[in-house]
Amino acid sequence: MEIASIEHATTEDDLTKVGRFRYRIYVEEMKRFQQYADHAARTVCEPLDRSGHVLIALQGSEVVGTVRFNLGSESDLGLYTELYRLKELGPLFPKRVSITTKLMIAPEYRRTPLALRLALASYKYASVRGVDVDAIDCNPPLKSFFAKLGYRQVFGAIDHPEYGHVIPMFLAVRDKQHLQQVRSPFLKLAESLDHDWESADLLNALAELYQPSSTQPVVSKAVVNDGPRPERSLEIFRESENS
Repeated sequence: MEIASIEHATTEDDLTKVGRFRYRIYVEEMKRFQQYADHAARTVCEPLDRSGHVLIALQGSEVVGTVRFNLGSESDLGLYTELYRLKELGPLFPKRVSITTKLMIAPEYRRTPLALRLALASYKYASVRGVDVDAIDCNPPLKSFFAKLGYRQVFGAIDHPEYGHVIPMFLAVRDKQHLQQVRSPFLKLAESLDHDWESADLLNALAELYQPSSTQPVVSKAVVNDGPRPERSLEIFRESENS
């Protein structure tokens, strides 16, 4: 499988290609209701695309993957503010919060590193833009994928108006202790960042409050570095398991 290039979708043509790719995956393959689906043009383009950052994975001129992230410091986060209960992030919201959505991979690129590469690109963009906490939601089969990246479930599962039963998960972008604990591929990118106890402690406190059986509280204020660890393989998207 050839390596796809990952670019920032900045033109109308780019966004139209992304919209057509979403239609192909969400509507044609997954048979999902999409509020913003244009069935005549066969696209799914949303208002959050205009205020967000859309990454596009291209194989030649063909879209094979995409992801979008939106910054609370730049615009309103729409229905996700209430859906993800972002106001419970207290002083971090909205300026230091982002959401990552619309991560999807073409069938022929599932079980390849492309999903991870898109996640790494999103993390890099967020980390240099002052984001402390990123929020996503996923179908239950993908929870382990995002947990290995460093995302944690804080609140209970929710019913998304378009995607049904999903799990919201949160990443403390600069919690290097947790990234090291789960051996996240984000850790290498995080090494140049200052460790952030505020967001780490906040997520731990929320998890203890709402998901007491799943939280692993911080036990030390020191970020331990005991040398390199072997990489752990990530469960890359299987068929019809896009976020």
